[in-house]
Amino acid sequence: MRKLVLMSLALLATIGVAAQTNRIFIEDFEIEPGTTDSVAVMFSSVDPSRGLQFNISLPKGLAYMGADVTEYAANYNMSVSCNYSEKYRCYSAFIYPPGRICFPADTTAAVMNLWLKAKDEFKGGTIIIWKCRGSTIDNNTIYMDGDTTTVTVPQASIIGIPVDNQPVKDQYFNLLGQPITSPGVVPVAIQVTTLANGGHTSRKVAVVH
Repeated sequence: MRKLVLMSLALLATIGVAAQTNRIFIEDFEIEPGTTDSVAVMFSSVDPSRGLQFNISLPKGLAYMGADVTEYAANYNMSVSCNYSEKYRCYSAFIYPPGRICFPADTTAAVMNLWLKAKDEFKGGTIIIWKCRGSTIDNNTIYMDGDTTTVTVPQASIIGIPVDNQPVKDQYFNLLGQPITSPGVVPVAIQVTTLANGGHTSRKVAVVH
């Protein structure tokens, strides 16, 4: 029995090692429609890596506005570039050093800031990171995993949640897009009405106290 347990532990240890990989990812995040914000591109390393490159696909309504290195990447004198690829219809990002400098192994850190703008009509979506590679100090290719990121909008945003998803006929919001129980609690409210034909109308309501 003891031998079987030891064999099982050894197998689990082997699986754990095999599951480790160099990985590029962005944590799930929330963005307000009509705003621009930065998100961190993370790199989780198993091997020392001299530079990274990857493709990134953005959902409809989320626009690329620019990129820069993080403080961590700047400590290794890294530079970044991110350009639209007509071939793949996505953005190709590069993080590269001036010489034979490497990101160290066994580290997870933010290496790049990606600036994104959510258009007014943005309802959320997914960002896909793919075709990821890096290189060793000797310029051998390192293949990396890329993740899919879920992008949402604030639940309180009248723009972020389609009105036809609301379970009520009439709903009121303040001018920040936050739902309120009654228009009488604010000087001006936005009234959203669900029509009998399934359509919707919205209007500002002036409240006289």
